[in-house]
Amino acid sequence: MDKKKILLIVLVIVLAGALLFVYNKFFLPEGVAGEKEVSIRIIIEEEQVDRLFTYKTDHEFLYELLKEKEEELGASFEEFSFGVMLKGLMGYEAEQARNEFFHISINGEDAMEGIQQIPIKDGDTYTFQLMKW
Repeated sequence: MDKKKILLIVLVIVLAGALLFVYNKFFLPEGVAGEKEVSIRIIIEEEQVDRLFTYKTDHEFLYELLKEKEEELGASFEEFSFGVMLKGLMGYEAEQARNEFFHISINGEDAMEGIQQIPIKDGDTYTFQLMKW
């Protein structure tokens, strides 16, 4: 390889590392330390499920709370290279063949991150509603 190609490869690697650092430092949501009281609402209309759970927790991210309460919530997850996806709640598995998924909202607003990146904040309500796309 000539020197220009090697220099270009090194430059791309350094730039990618810098972008990852900036994203992690300034754009990744931060968890909130300390005890919080939050609610988890689960809606599965087909199954006539509309349940509200209230928890006191010191977890910083929603996924941690869901994992802790996995049995009570009937939760199931699937791991992918990009992160963890919520597959089921209350024993109901969202079926990809039926275009089903669990839509997440926080205090009525659509979540902009996945469950691993959603910070838990005191007083928030996290709603999981089975929907189709």
